[in-house]
Amino acid sequence: MKTTAIIGGGFSGTLAAVNLIRLAQTPQRVVVINSGRPFGRGTAYGTTRREHLLNVAARNMSAFPDHPSHFFDWLRSRCEFDAMTDNELNETFIPRQIYGDYVRSLATHFMGPADPRSQVQCNVIDDSAIDIEATNNGSETGSSQTGGIVHLSSGKALQADSILLATGNQPPAGLPGADRLANDRRYCGNPWQDWHQHLPDNDGHIVLLGTGLTAVDVIVTLREKGWNGRITAISRNGMLPQRHFRGIEWPSVIPENDQSLSLNELSKLVRADCERLRGVSQNPAIAVDKLRGRTQQLWKRLSVKEKQTFLKQYAPQWNVIRHRIAGPIHDAVTDSLDCGQLKIVPAMIESLTSGATTIDALLTTTDGESRIIGGDYVINCTGPKSRFSDSGLPLYHNLFQRGLAQVDEMDMGIAIDDDFVVLDGTGNRSSFLYAIGPILKGTLWETVAVPELRGQAMQVAQAMLELEPMPVAPRETVEYCI
Repeated sequence: MKTTAIIGGGFSGTLAAVNLIRLAQTPQRVVVINSGRPFGRGTAYGTTRREHLLNVAARNMSAFPDHPSHFFDWLRSRCEFDAMTDNELNETFIPRQIYGDYVRSLATHFMGPADPRSQVQCNVIDDSAIDIEATNNGSETGSSQTGGIVHLSSGKALQADSILLATGNQPPAGLPGADRLANDRRYCGNPWQDWHQHLPDNDGHIVLLGTGLTAVDVIVTLREKGWNGRITAISRNGMLPQRHFRGIEWPSVIPENDQSLSLNELSKLVRADCERLRGVSQNPAIAVDKLRGRTQQLWKRLSVKEKQTFLKQYAPQWNVIRHRIAGPIHDAVTDSLDCGQLKIVPAMIESLTSGATTIDALLTTTDGESRIIGGDYVINCTGPKSRFSDSGLPLYHNLFQRGLAQVDEMDMGIAIDDDFVVLDGTGNRSSFLYAIGPILKGTLWETVAVPELRGQAMQVAQAMLELEPMPVAPRETVEYCI
């Protein structure tokens, strides 16, 4: 019986296991190695806070590319949505906790023994993978079959014919001086942990290092908990995520048959499209949304130099426009700004130090001046670490040392081939390693949201099962409401 090991029990790993089970035509064994977060929920959907909402409307959140209404149909099984019309429910931003229930229910259904027709035995191991060793087993015919041994932090090992890396985002990058604050209760280096257990008094000051989606989560939770102190959020660009909106039907500005547009040409086309949208009183973010289904192909066509230019000049604004937030979340943040509780400071974070009563952030402002902001509690909201060559995860350090994998050309993740097969240290295709999810960001750029991840989970399952790709009707993923 062929054994597949999946490292990571968040959305990507769970859905890969589910697809292996539902598509398998011969007996298989699937083992999911999960640690750190509840299985099936991961970081994004492991939240226990009801105020944390999805950033995508329900209509786009099915776990299956071939069943686009699956999440909507599942929501109809829950009584709290009975009073909503179909249109209202489709456009609702559901609590992430409930979406975690959805993913976990899929795992329970497919991975359990309820269906005697299942070809797959599946189990979950609560452990951490720290290393992978390639094995070559000679067969009776003289040929060799290559697989791998997954070494776990518990000291146990698991032999598998194929291994899928679905580890999700890296932990946040450490900031200068943060290593000296590891045991200081006034500093939280990982906002995906229970940071709200150590809040200062209501007259205190909380400093957020970052103004993206993670900082927004913290702000709405502080409001929900009734914390009334001051909040200062610091980032280089000082930009907060934008709000989802209602828009209109709009054609894509990028020609379908043009394969050779440079970054400069793409930028000019998109900017001109934004101006046309403003001219008809529409949100220019529509221009970005219309690129959603083609972003990966456009990214892959760019040279390394063009990708580096995009990351430096365009990525901050792109992320603010592309990764928008639900109306109620945006309202909460806006209210915090309007009442003076929240202040945004555009500045570079140079270092962190422990003061007598505060954690002090040394900043360089946009006009080049030095400034110190002290917080009674400081939370690192800078987001996942992007560099992979110096990853702090032992698994990837060992994979690179063994030559079983290499970083992509942008040093933002793992290098893969078009069918999610990992490329080894010499650039050759691995015979047993696959990868999906956020660790492909340098290769695909758009690889962190459910509409992309569900496709990867299904495609990699078909590749590992050596099946012909199942035809799925193309479906435009437009996130704004028409």
